[in-house]
Amino acid sequence: MGSVSTVTLPTTPKGRATAERLLAAARDVAIANDGHIEIATVAEAAGVVPSLVHRYFGSKAGLVRALVDDFFDRFHEQVLDLDLEDRGDWARHEHARLVLGVEFHYREPFSRVMHGLLARDPEVARREVERIAVVVDRSARSIRRGQKNGELPVGVDPGLAGAAMFGAMRLVLVEALTRTPRPSARKVIDVLWHQVAASVRIDPDRAPS
Repeated sequence: MGSVSTVTLPTTPKGRATAERLLAAARDVAIANDGHIEIATVAEAAGVVPSLVHRYFGSKAGLVRALVDDFFDRFHEQVLDLDLEDRGDWARHEHARLVLGVEFHYREPFSRVMHGLLARDPEVARREVERIAVVVDRSARSIRRGQKNGELPVGVDPGLAGAAMFGAMRLVLVEALTRTPRPSARKVIDVLWHQVAASVRIDPDRAPS
């Protein structure tokens, strides 16, 4: 299963450009205001009238859902949906994916808001639960493939292990992204890889540390 965005962008180039500009403005507003978003503020930042934001996203809740979907869509595109099978066995290609995931969050300014202050918004929480379910499903399918290939123990529950892996990643990144200064990405990757290895019952040294 890939990304599951609920935002239907306009079909014309001008319409798509406008919707993307509004999303970019909303991200900037959220980052600058500790996750607080208002339609009027977003419209002002984008240089449009508030009714245009309503036209594209329907409501503040629709705009917030679009922000969550946009974040997860880019996470899928740049990390989760990449074919890394050529990196080696399960441990090696999933370690490579973990590195990409941490690097994605570290270079993405919206990550801190998305998983932190904005997460208190009920609409964000509801939509994030739906998107996280997709991520966990993807992880579970990856674990099943590893078991089928004889690379992971068959006694591991793929769904529980997938949930443990992403749950650890989310909480560790929230801690890391809210620190000043941030711990190094390498340190975060090392901590998370040991959590991943424990979840699927493999030696963490099977992949580069």
